[in-house]
Amino acid sequence: MGKRSSSHLGDAHNFGRRVERRDGVVFKPRSVYWEWLFLSSKSPLRQYLSQAARDDGLEEGMFAFLPDVHFASPEARDGSEVQAIALDVLPTLDADRKRDLAAIVGRSIALWAWFGVADLHWENLVLGADKTGQIIFSPLDIEMVWADLSLPTETKLLPDADEEYAEICRHAAGVRRVIPYLGKPIDVQQLMTIVSAYQQMLAFLDRHARDIANLVGELPQLRTMPIRICLRGTEEYVQGNRKSLWPPLLIEEREQLERGDIPYFFRLYDKPGIHYFASQDLSEIKTLPTEGDVPQLDPILQLSKGFRSKTRKSLREEGLLTVIGAFDHKSIKGTHEQRGLEVTFQKNTLLLKWPKDEEIEAHRDLSDFVGSVYLPCSCGEVRSVFVPAVTVCDHPVEE
Repeated sequence: MGKRSSSHLGDAHNFGRRVERRDGVVFKPRSVYWEWLFLSSKSPLRQYLSQAARDDGLEEGMFAFLPDVHFASPEARDGSEVQAIALDVLPTLDADRKRDLAAIVGRSIALWAWFGVADLHWENLVLGADKTGQIIFSPLDIEMVWADLSLPTETKLLPDADEEYAEICRHAAGVRRVIPYLGKPIDVQQLMTIVSAYQQMLAFLDRHARDIANLVGELPQLRTMPIRICLRGTEEYVQGNRKSLWPPLLIEEREQLERGDIPYFFRLYDKPGIHYFASQDLSEIKTLPTEGDVPQLDPILQLSKGFRSKTRKSLREEGLLTVIGAFDHKSIKGTHEQRGLEVTFQKNTLLLKWPKDEEIEAHRDLSDFVGSVYLPCSCGEVRSVFVPAVTVCDHPVEE
């Protein structure tokens, strides 16, 4: 038997564990349960979503933009071999294929926001065509899930407007992967396709919220699989001055940094506490203090409420505006309609109208809520299936 070749990928976590590529498969030394749930067509969630879409009479392949990945041991908490995603680079797209990609973008933004999946920066996304020619636009890693989100910017697919991290978020926004294909700026009809697909996906998920919650509630591993929590960005650990970081490093962060790891923290579904592994074999778990000036858990989607939440209205309304704001451009003008939604782009305002006399008027400058995906640089705007391992900005960012 020949010797297997392997290479390490990514950062070290949990006593030096790192992702390894091994002859066509990727070994991830952590739980891959949430990835399996969303990225394997054999998972109960994927099977339910596909069947429910067919039952609703929606277009065939509404979830076909998600890959079908094989997981050797999806229920193992200490890791699993995962089939490496193999895609072809997308060719230059004609008008119909651009419309297909725009619809996928809208559905993807809605899907991940609704399920509370985060950390979808552009390095965590693949974009390409499978062997049937189907466009695939999907995360590689899903570790942060079930967050009760109110805006799609919280997924990091769209750039957050946070003053401290605005430019980082604009550069890292996951949807920048599609810019080389949809244009810079995109055509207004493609924007309308994104918007209508976003609406359609949210409406579909809201209709089936109770059934989805029931299905998730029956998963045996729901309450035992780690849900990752990032207390601060990796760059702060790697590039920042540890003495001047704010907020100051926790003892538990220093403990992990001193052993050569990027700190890794997690929560368990519907249970209190922020945890971390404290032994080499991952059998010992410690918990951060729950009182005093310490990090607190963000809200999580509740099974008891059927995955319904007050934030769902915000996703439908303010979220819709953030989608428009992310792709808006001064060249877009006039009134445009798709699937019953009419959007009027005026000089200073946006006017949204639905058939049942519903109407929203908002200031067109949405920079307080979302950043523009259009940057003067082109870093990250690549046509490769995966982003380059090292990417350097080719233009100073100017507003």
